[in-house]
Amino acid sequence: MKKYIYLLAANMLLLGSASCTDELTQIPLSQGTEENFYATPGDFIQARNAVYSVAFHGTGTYGYANRVLNLSETRSDNLLALTTASRDWEGINSFYTSISSNTYVREAYVSNFNAINKANQLLEKIAEKGDQIFTNPADKASIAAEARFLRAFCYFDLIRWFGRVPLITKTMTAQEAAKIGRSPVVDIYNLILSDLELAIPDLNPSYDAANFGRVTKYGAKALLGLVYMTRSSPTYGIDGAMLGLNEWDKAYQQLNDIKISGLYTFGTDYAKIFKDEGIANKENVLTIPYTQSLTGSVGGNFMVEVGYEPYFASVGIGSNQGALEPRPISTGFLNMFAANDNRKTVGIATSYTVASGTYKGSYTLPVYKKYIDPARYGTGGREDWGVDFMVIRYTDILMLMAECTLHGGGGTQADVDGIVNQVRIRAGVTANASNVTLDQLFEERRKEFFSEGTRWFDLIRSGKAITIMNAWKAAEDTGNKIRTIDANMLLYPIPLQEMLAVPGLYDQNLGYD
Repeated sequence: MKKYIYLLAANMLLLGSASCTDELTQIPLSQGTEENFYATPGDFIQARNAVYSVAFHGTGTYGYANRVLNLSETRSDNLLALTTASRDWEGINSFYTSISSNTYVREAYVSNFNAINKANQLLEKIAEKGDQIFTNPADKASIAAEARFLRAFCYFDLIRWFGRVPLITKTMTAQEAAKIGRSPVVDIYNLILSDLELAIPDLNPSYDAANFGRVTKYGAKALLGLVYMTRSSPTYGIDGAMLGLNEWDKAYQQLNDIKISGLYTFGTDYAKIFKDEGIANKENVLTIPYTQSLTGSVGGNFMVEVGYEPYFASVGIGSNQGALEPRPISTGFLNMFAANDNRKTVGIATSYTVASGTYKGSYTLPVYKKYIDPARYGTGGREDWGVDFMVIRYTDILMLMAECTLHGGGGTQADVDGIVNQVRIRAGVTANASNVTLDQLFEERRKEFFSEGTRWFDLIRSGKAITIMNAWKAAEDTGNKIRTIDANMLLYPIPLQEMLAVPGLYDQNLGYD
C-alpha cells in the first residue's frame, strides 16, 4: 500500500470550515485557532498537507484529475459526449453558452481558491513564526516552497479555464475579498513565475517512498516549462492564459533540466506506465497519489468520469461503479490508431462482454479503460480506487521539448524525429517519423495522452483549436447538437454564483449567458 502524505478529511477539519464550504470569501481559520494551531513543526506540516489535499484532491473525492477529464478531455475532440439524461457534464462537449451554473465549472473555481487561501495563510504564518518554530532553516524553506508551488499550480489552473480571476495573495475578510475584481492575466502570471522561481531552489530533487506525492524540484520545473509554453501560445484574440509570447527557449531549458537530471526513464512497456506506482514508476514527474481501502476516504474515482458501467461489470467490478451514460470515443479519433497500436489496446475497450447481471450482454461501444485496474479497486466502493494520476509524465516532458524545438526553442529536428520514433516503437507501430511537423506531433500526442486530460490544452497551444473543433463537429455531430465553436469558447464562464455574490464586481467572459 502506498504511503499517503496528505491529510485525511478528519484532520483537515483542524484547519477550519473552508474545506467544507464553497464560498471563496470564507476565512480558513479564526484568529484564535490560528495562534493555537501554528505552534509546532508538525502543525506546519499538517497545514502544508491540507494545501496539497485541496489543491490536488478538491474538497471531497472530486479533485484535479476529475476536473481535467471533465473540462479538458470531455471538452475536446477525443469524445462525443452528448448526454441524453442531463448529466453534470451536459453542455461541456456541446459548447452551451448557459453553463455558468455547471457544477464542474464552479468546482474548478472554488476548489482552487480554497487551496490558494490555505497556501496564503501558511505562507503568512511561516513568515510570522517560522524562525521561532523551526530549528532547521531548510525545513521551513521546503514547506514555504511547497506552498508557493501549490499556489502557482492553482492559479495556473484557474487562468487556463477562466482567464482573468481575482489575484489574492493574503488572507482576507469577506468584506475585503468582496472588493477585488478580476485581475489582468499578466499580473497573475507574475505571481506564478515568482512563486515557481522562488520555490524551485528549495524543493528536493526526489523523495523516498514515504513522501511520494510531494512536489519535487523537477515537478515544479515541469509546471514552469508548461507555463512558458502556454504564455507563448496564440491568443486567439481573447483575454485568456495565452499571450503570444516567444518563450519557447525558456520552456525548453526547464524541460531539458528534467531530462538531464537522470531521475526519469522512458519505459519500454506502455501498459506498465499505468500499472507501476510510486517511486518505482520513473515516468512520474508530477503525480497525484491515491490509496485504496484506507480509513479516511483517500481513494480516487477519476476513472469513473469517462468510464462506463457495462465495461466495469465486464471486468468483475459490481454495479453502480461506473458511469451510467457513456461518453463515446469519437470515430475520427478511434480511426487514427493502427490496428496493432499498444496504446489503443491498453487504453480503449472496443468490445467487451458481461456474463451476467443487469448489464449481461456484448458491447461494441468504444470507451476508455486506461486507468481502470480491478486490482486497485478498494473496499470503499466507486470512490475508493488506489490509482495514481500523472499530471505530467516523462514522455510528456520529451514531447513538450519536441514542441519547443519546432518553435525554435532549442534542440534539432533530429531530436524531434527521435522522440516521436521512440514513442512509436513503444506503441508497437512503425517508427517512420521524419521531418515531423507540429501538426504531426500533436497527432502523436493525441494518441499518447488520451484519457489523461491534456487534449484541450494541446488544441489551444496548436493555434488551430477552433478549426479542428469545428471540423470535428462537422464530421461527428450528425444530430447537430453541438454549437459552432468560436474563440470565446476557449474559456469557461465565471461561475454564476460568483457573479451574483457581489453584483457588478465581475464581468462575464464573452459569449456566455
